[in-house]
Amino acid sequence: MIETIKKRRNANLILIVVLLLLFLISCAHQSEPFNPRPDLSRVFVIAQTTHGAVAGFQAEKGLKVFLGIPYAQPPVGKQRFAPPQPMVPWGYVRPAYVFGPSCPQPLDEFEPASLLHQDEDCLSLNIWTPATDSKRRPVIVYIHGGGFIEGGSGDPLYNGAYLAKRGDIVVASINYRVGAFGFLSLDEFGQEFAGSGNLGLQDQIAGLTWIKHNIDRFGGDPDNITIMGESAGSASVMFLMISPMAKGKGLFHKVIAQSGNINLARTKDEAAAITRRFMELADVKDVEGLRGLSNQRMVDISEKILNEEGFNADLTFAFVKDGVFVPLDPYAEFAKGTAAGIPLLNGTNYNETRYWLNYYPSVKYVPISVILWLAPNYVSMMGDKQDEILRYYRKTRPDPGWGGIAFGLSTDMMFRVPHIRVSDLQSAYAPVWMYRFDWKSQASSDLGACHAIELPFVMGTFDSPTRYQIIGPNPPMDLSDITMQAWIAFARSGNPNHSGMPEWPNYDTTRRATMIFNERSMVQDDPNKAVRQLYQELLY
Repeated sequence: MIETIKKRRNANLILIVVLLLLFLISCAHQSEPFNPRPDLSRVFVIAQTTHGAVAGFQAEKGLKVFLGIPYAQPPVGKQRFAPPQPMVPWGYVRPAYVFGPSCPQPLDEFEPASLLHQDEDCLSLNIWTPATDSKRRPVIVYIHGGGFIEGGSGDPLYNGAYLAKRGDIVVASINYRVGAFGFLSLDEFGQEFAGSGNLGLQDQIAGLTWIKHNIDRFGGDPDNITIMGESAGSASVMFLMISPMAKGKGLFHKVIAQSGNINLARTKDEAAAITRRFMELADVKDVEGLRGLSNQRMVDISEKILNEEGFNADLTFAFVKDGVFVPLDPYAEFAKGTAAGIPLLNGTNYNETRYWLNYYPSVKYVPISVILWLAPNYVSMMGDKQDEILRYYRKTRPDPGWGGIAFGLSTDMMFRVPHIRVSDLQSAYAPVWMYRFDWKSQASSDLGACHAIELPFVMGTFDSPTRYQIIGPNPPMDLSDITMQAWIAFARSGNPNHSGMPEWPNYDTTRRATMIFNERSMVQDDPNKAVRQLYQELLY
């Protein structure tokens, strides 16, 4: 893998040299149209933005692609741990045909963006559009996952070309700061750093603001924007629905949230404890000391803390309930209608946490008692209902390992029930559609319908590494057709129904209609009723 990474870095170096030459050509001829050299095979496309011209390229079937457009100044040097700052306008045609760097992060074979070029100068976005005209197409903005510690928009899994071509829509994706770069809370060091634990969310707001002001120049409708995310990206779009700093700005109009919810947030005390440990390991006393750390040192310290946290690592770097960017009680905001009028399509996969068997295959043999000892947060959430909950899973999932009790418990507590709760609350104020994705992996019988398995079906990206890691051979393309078209229909009108699938009723607390996506998709009413009732008092 190291040799592969070196080769990719060398390839990136060659690309950088080519881009530099093109940049110099464009600077020398600013008064002339951008004119690539005749031996270049790509057809380049120019679009004007509020900060300057960008040069994308024409792909298959006339699709126009713009990659790596900066939406904020590089958050480096004195700008590390600072809110995103608007770009300074440029007076030349800026190349926009390679993805921007991923934020510095640990290398992870199941997060392809981590294997691409990494740099702290990572605040960029990408656009796929059928045409740079005035047609005002619906827009989907995708926010990537990765547990708030990894990921990037350069992952082939998130290629927006297939959705854009199929639906005659505009698709965009955003990079944001992850790990300690985006979620290290430094509020105690003064007002200058207020909200620093939510810099990743601030980046997303800045990216959405740029899109709002510019997407009409790429054939999109700034008044019909759907934000969409999976995993940490799903949690992000849900927090954006209720964030005081996003509300009322018209940055988006509909939301698609896949397998991630507002339970993925820390208290200020929890965030402060992680910061203290980080500074202890870094042997620094203040923010200037932190700013002096190299990117690699920042990543190394983060990895050490993640290893220390073990099964509790999911919330090591995540949003902070600071009362400014993220409400202190997110569920209460949904309950009182803070997100009123925003249609929501959301759901989970049947076997979410089996995904982590990719990292820890032997965990399936570990008894539930050991799992709970390693994950005290689950014990805390169950409280005095622990025995009742364990009895339920022993009865319904007799396998005592991760594939049974612990797997069912973790999927329901961390994914399924939080999504049901938000659906219950939001359905009082806006149309809601809920789904469960049940199609099982053909790559491994252990994975089932695991976390992220729906993404290639939604995005059409069966040519990504994820297809081979968790999908396997011969995926049912009819299922992909139905799913993609539902997401496109929702982005277009706020209703996912289309002629190629069974009628999908909107969700309410009387029926709780849920679309079950599988080779034979169907609607079930309240399909997780027993689980919902089991956790009613704990998670509601």
